[in-house]
Amino acid sequence: MELSFEKETHDVRGKIIFLTYGDKRLNIVEIKKGFSRGGHYHPFDSKHVLISGKIKYREKNLKTDKEMIQEIVAPATISVPSDTAHILTAIEDVIFIEEFLSSYTATDYPEYRNIVKKDMT
Repeated sequence: MELSFEKETHDVRGKIIFLTYGDKRLNIVEIKKGFSRGGHYHPFDSKHVLISGKIKYREKNLKTDKEMIQEIVAPATISVPSDTAHILTAIEDVIFIEEFLSSYTATDYPEYRNIVKKDMT
């Protein structure tokens, strides 16, 4: 297996570098202080490995409507079950790696996605 570079993108929130390693997708993600990423859910489990910084992490189980909110400081790993809405808001500048095993798909969760959009304006 070989680590392959796919592409890079950026906006006011920071950069994302998209990589593949065999069947795994690895995204190296930057969130600048005060901005958010996510605001959606996936039909697959994913993992976020917080490398540096501090975040406010929110997730909502869409079946039970139960929400969890916590502050997380690097280094830490966040495992996100499939069909669980999540959002990461940078309290400090943040770098994390997102890992998953399938093609990327996400469905916006309006309650969280509106926070992402508001932060960007």
